Amino acid sequence: MLRLGRQSIDIAPGEKHYTITDSFVLPVDVEVQAVQPHAHYRAREVTGVATLPDGTTKWLIFIKDWDVRWQHVYRYVTPFALPHGTTLAVRYTYDNSADNPRNPEQPPRRVQWGQWAKDEMGDLWIQVLTRDDRDLQRLNDAYHPKLLAEDIVGYETMIRADPSRVQLHDDVAVLYLELGRAPEAAAHFEASAALKPQSAAAHFNLGTALTMAGRLDEAIVHYQRALQIRPDYGLAHNNLGNVLLRLGRPDEALQHFRDALRLDPSNAEAHYNAGSVLRSRGDLAAALAQFREAVELKPDSTSAVASLAWLLATAPDAALRNAGEAIRYGERAADLTRRTDASALDILAAAYASAGQFDRAIAITQEALLLKPDDALAAAIHQRQALYRQRRSFVQRTRD
Repeated sequence: MLRLGRQSIDIAPGEKHYTITDSFVLPVDVEVQAVQPHAHYRAREVTGVATLPDGTTKWLIFIKDWDVRWQHVYRYVTPFALPHGTTLAVRYTYDNSADNPRNPEQPPRRVQWGQWAKDEMGDLWIQVLTRDDRDLQRLNDAYHPKLLAEDIVGYETMIRADPSRVQLHDDVAVLYLELGRAPEAAAHFEASAALKPQSAAAHFNLGTALTMAGRLDEAIVHYQRALQIRPDYGLAHNNLGNVLLRLGRPDEALQHFRDALRLDPSNAEAHYNAGSVLRSRGDLAAALAQFREAVELKPDSTSAVASLAWLLATAPDAALRNAGEAIRYGERAADLTRRTDASALDILAAAYASAGQFDRAIAITQEALLLKPDDALAAAIHQRQALYRQRRSFVQRTRD
């Protein structure tokens, strides 16, 4: 379902011909199945048009005199194909004057976008079918950011009308995070925390956004505040540990990861994080145990699977190495990354080399280098490849 429309509607009283427009270019071929128009009482005309790459046009829908009771799904008797490059476009025209017999406000008042009947909306949903799952993913990748951006406009409109609604601040902050706009998310979570200062969740959310915005010292303050309010907040311990780790404070970080695990032993991320600190300190046996727990709890965690495979293949202590397991987890890491991550392939090559399968290891390092990794990783892969050509496996000699 593709939604075209605007959430920036702002119609002055007496305005007879207020118009909104929106469009989207299809990145893949689709078959159009149905349309669903949606507006409230002041809409008068709805048009939806598809303009094909050759310039020809096809109507999607045309309602000359809108009635709010016509908010339904309209299925085409015969679905039709539209090629990629087609532009889908919608236009809504509104009448907010006293001459509109359906206007619920007499005399008319200013009306903005909103989800209540007294507000106004203007969407055209278009149901399409792609040829396969890969095209569906391409369509979603192209369309989803547009959807989120327009939803943000709507939330900001409602927040301006009522800044005291905590849920609106939280919801729009999540959308900002999805779009990678952490500073805007932090501003809204900050508003939530100000409105609900005794909410541990509000301070946790703010700490998360501040972390993503790179404001680590401020993030620590709010994670600590969340823990003051709710000492058993395991997720806050884990996130605080991550921030402390980024600030070069591994001992403090490890304590928070352990606190997170004490409160919730099923927290796979905390097991992985604790393992990473232990590995950096050279306590590889303990790190290995933590990585095993993380993988057991979350088998699709690429980081945990890759870390486990690496230690099993390259640990300085032979008692910790297990070539068969290293290959099994190395293959899983490569599969999880669809063999498009040079680091995962480097780990897999080390696993095969630890089993004495040097030709296979050399071939995998070549595969990794074809992905053009950064200079540091490429140099490390070349060095390990040279060892494999000498029929030698790679074993860590220092902390790694």
